[in-house]
Amino acid sequence: MVIITNANEDDLNEIYAIELESFENPYPYSLLRAYYFLAGDLFLVAKDEKGKVLGYSLGVIQYGYRGHVVSIAVKKTERKRGVGSMLLMQLESKFRLKGCSHSYLEVNYRNRAGISFYNKLGYKVVKLQLNYYGRNQHAFIMVKDLLDRIGFE
Repeated sequence: MVIITNANEDDLNEIYAIELESFENPYPYSLLRAYYFLAGDLFLVAKDEKGKVLGYSLGVIQYGYRGHVVSIAVKKTERKRGVGSMLLMQLESKFRLKGCSHSYLEVNYRNRAGISFYNKLGYKVVKLQLNYYGRNQHAFIMVKDLLDRIGFE
């Protein structure tokens, strides 16, 4: 059983461990801790029945209408089990409740698994952002309409 809940400060060490195993250039612990205080209920964790963190999602709202998925990651051993989908859908739900019309994120343009995951959940590539992650490390900007409008893409 997986439970999606708000992150708490005691979860940060487990979140950071997931960050380290998930990303080539992980966020430092200090940045995740800062986001914990800034993001409020938009910093979510998935936990198993024993309370172990399986994954997390982190978002912020920009300009009052735009939900930004800052980061999402799941333990390697827990991937392909729906945990990431649950985390992202819960974050999107919170964006909607707070008045966001759309959600967006950045993903490494070479990350085929990530791009496919986001596509399945309704995200569309709208832009290639050159050097987003550093020299020759480009990102796709992907957007999802949260109001189910026709022609948004």
